Amino acid sequence: MRLSKSTQVLILILFIITVSSFIFHSPIYSYDLITGLKTPEFSIMWPGMRICIEPIYSFTFYALTLNRDFYKPIIISWCLWISGTVLIYCFISGKTISKSIYNFFYSLAFLASLFSFVALVPIAGPKLLKPEGYIAVDTHSHTISSHDNVSPAMISLKAHLRQGFDAFFNTEHNHTFGFDKFPEYAKFKIVYPGVQIQTEDRISIVLLSSKEFNGQDYKNLSLIDTIKKAHENNMFVIVPHWWKWHKYSFEELKNLGIDGFEVYNCGYRNFDRNEQVSLINFAKGNNLMMFGVTDWHGWGYMSDVWTVMEGSVSENVETIIAEKPTTKVILYRKEQSKSVIRFIFEPFYFFYCYISNIEFKYLLSLLVWVTAISFIFKSNFRGHIKKCFALTISVFYAYGIFYFYIITRSVADTNTIVMKSVVPVMTGLCILWFILWRCNEDKNL
Repeated sequence: MRLSKSTQVLILILFIITVSSFIFHSPIYSYDLITGLKTPEFSIMWPGMRICIEPIYSFTFYALTLNRDFYKPIIISWCLWISGTVLIYCFISGKTISKSIYNFFYSLAFLASLFSFVALVPIAGPKLLKPEGYIAVDTHSHTISSHDNVSPAMISLKAHLRQGFDAFFNTEHNHTFGFDKFPEYAKFKIVYPGVQIQTEDRISIVLLSSKEFNGQDYKNLSLIDTIKKAHENNMFVIVPHWWKWHKYSFEELKNLGIDGFEVYNCGYRNFDRNEQVSLINFAKGNNLMMFGVTDWHGWGYMSDVWTVMEGSVSENVETIIAEKPTTKVILYRKEQSKSVIRFIFEPFYFFYCYISNIEFKYLLSLLVWVTAISFIFKSNFRGHIKKCFALTISVFYAYGIFYFYIITRSVADTNTIVMKSVVPVMTGLCILWFILWRCNEDKNL
């Protein structure tokens, strides 16, 4: 029996995906950023949901582990490739101009929605599995009480636990109001108080404490006075993402009395490797602690770094840190290319990175998804699904607008990004999808 042309194309695509997974096989291994050595005693466990939503999950992990500086060129690249592919398809298929325009805006709306879905929907990230006697700690995270966070305290608590953190510090920007939002059972057992304070020198400092305090007491102080006051109150002082502002040398910061450095930050991953090595060597030589942090702001729920140290969850974590134990900064990550060629061919770069690291069971899931999407694409139900999808997404964003309005009412004095940026963007996408649905209803596109 002769196979149809579409079936032949599907078989070819499945064959290319499968063969590529063997040809380009180069799995990611966790390693200690401080020593550069692999850490076989630590392992990564993916959540069970991944095998059910493999295409979305893999794209989510890719998007959430990008260097922030890469967002603009990468989004532009994806937009150009998607829109170009759709227009070429419309031309080859003989679509009318109105249908081509509709498909063009539909594809861009889909891409924009995919990126916003990745940023706002709580899809659990990989979890770090640790040998007995170790704890994983995140010393830098925020909640919706900060001006630029989009998730409440309970979401932060669940996200940290699901990713294998035993404890974390809540470090809002310039205040400590967010700590009160956590449940009592978690305070000083899982979550600890801290603050990310900006000094008069316009330098951010993270302060960690073993007891509650008022973060506003540390506002409008110079860097040296902030450090001095923190130490007087038995706090631990960390310099966050030094490479973001390059103020003060390592030596000057050490002489001012800081206790440690962040050497990796999920919010600011683009740290020059030579500077990173210099910072690590300096910290080693001066008995300063090193941390890899999520700097979690609620934009996505996946981390690729964990700071681990010897200890027990039954101990006070801030007390453990104050004793300056040796830390491991566990990374599950490959160095990301900064090549212009990479950005030009970004969708293909994503495919290469993904397929080179895929496990067999997830490869099977991907093949099933590709097959299902192919059959849906050529089925008689395609138009109906297209219409229903547009309406569903519009309703989803309408619900999101209501949800964010509700959760920001109690933090309106401190949070600015939700009502000024998130809600307007979601409103725009809600309206766009509604228009696309109505156009499809009217013209049966």
